[in-house]
Amino acid sequence: MARMKMRTIVGVAMAILTLPKLHAGEQEMKAALDMWAQRQAEYKAVLSVATTQQQRDSIPEPSASEVAPALWKAIRKQTGTRAQAPQARAGSGHAMQGTVATHEFDEPWAAPAVVWFLNHPETLAKMYENSPQKLAMYAKALLEAVRYRHYNSPLIGEACAKLAENNGSDVYEVLQKVYERNTTPAARAAAALAMSIMLANPAVAGEEGGLARARAKRIYLIRQALNLAPQDAMFGAVNLTDAASELIYRITQLEEGAIPPRLKLTDPQGKERLFPEVGKVNLIFFWDPSEDVGMTIMQKQAALLQQYPDLVLCPVVVNGEREGWLRMMQNNGIKICYMDDEQGTSGRAYRVEHLPHAVLVNEHARVLYHGYPNMQLQAALDNWKNMSKQRKKTSLSPEPAPQTQPDANQPTDHPVPPLREMPVF
Repeated sequence: MARMKMRTIVGVAMAILTLPKLHAGEQEMKAALDMWAQRQAEYKAVLSVATTQQQRDSIPEPSASEVAPALWKAIRKQTGTRAQAPQARAGSGHAMQGTVATHEFDEPWAAPAVVWFLNHPETLAKMYENSPQKLAMYAKALLEAVRYRHYNSPLIGEACAKLAENNGSDVYEVLQKVYERNTTPAARAAAALAMSIMLANPAVAGEEGGLARARAKRIYLIRQALNLAPQDAMFGAVNLTDAASELIYRITQLEEGAIPPRLKLTDPQGKERLFPEVGKVNLIFFWDPSEDVGMTIMQKQAALLQQYPDLVLCPVVVNGEREGWLRMMQNNGIKICYMDDEQGTSGRAYRVEHLPHAVLVNEHARVLYHGYPNMQLQAALDNWKNMSKQRKKTSLSPEPAPQTQPDANQPTDHPVPPLREMPVF
């Protein structure tokens, strides 16, 4: 019995001795990430026992800045150099070949730390706030580490949502490599969805030949993401399938050139009307009487209609009740106004997240503008007015209006953030 016990002990000892030893940097990385995981777990535990929203709001989230220095120290050591991809010298057609430094974050074991920093870029910015050149160098080096080493890591999908917030073609190219060469379906799905988001930016859309071609590519990538993603796959903090479904809704019904959902609204006399009205240019305007910018615009609606006499104006009050709505109209001389229902159906259908919010729809039921009422909206209105005058001069007959979307009174299941004011700028 004693001999068997001794054999077991010796076997375990030999097994431990033959285990691969962790690199010192990897050990430090794991310790830092374990500390972060512990703080996240403690935060969720405290959050779970809070009984009111006020209590939940008072609980501070873990500070990533406290973990970042130790994690960065574990992976930033320089390990050597590698050949740099040829780059054209400014003003000449000659390509320059050079070398760039490599670091421990280029090593396969450092993928968890690279993903962490990609998801917390503000921590790196804080550490190098007095050295912008170093910050730019390390930010580029981390992205290049994904391009050359970590593109096939199963973990890289966790960083795709944050990468999608960039507008650089270099980030888009890295995501494309993840999508094309990663062997993990969830990571490929996240990369596809991130690429679709980035293609909304005209600068990135140029990579695909312009906005029109990019729109088709965006829808294709979303479908790919939906086909690839496991049911529990995440995109940042949300379910990937939900995020992809929401994005395709916005592309096909809310973005410029899309056919928006129709709204069934009731005027102060109780008469129902459908908006946008087909064959006419509509300005659907979501606002709250307690918010200054929307109120100022609504008090000038007569001047607006005088400037654009062919415009159909559809102001929609949110966050109100009928008696207060009617009294507000009377006190402020507002002649035209509608009110969203108690469920906020119209605001949800148009994904209104900030107030005021304007949607300009042309006579062919296509969105011309969607967002805050700023100079871009003014330019869209003036452009439509000038084109309308030109069309009348040349006697061009308008093309037939396309099929409109179903009524929006059957809201979708996608959650919308609560309405809040947007600062004037």
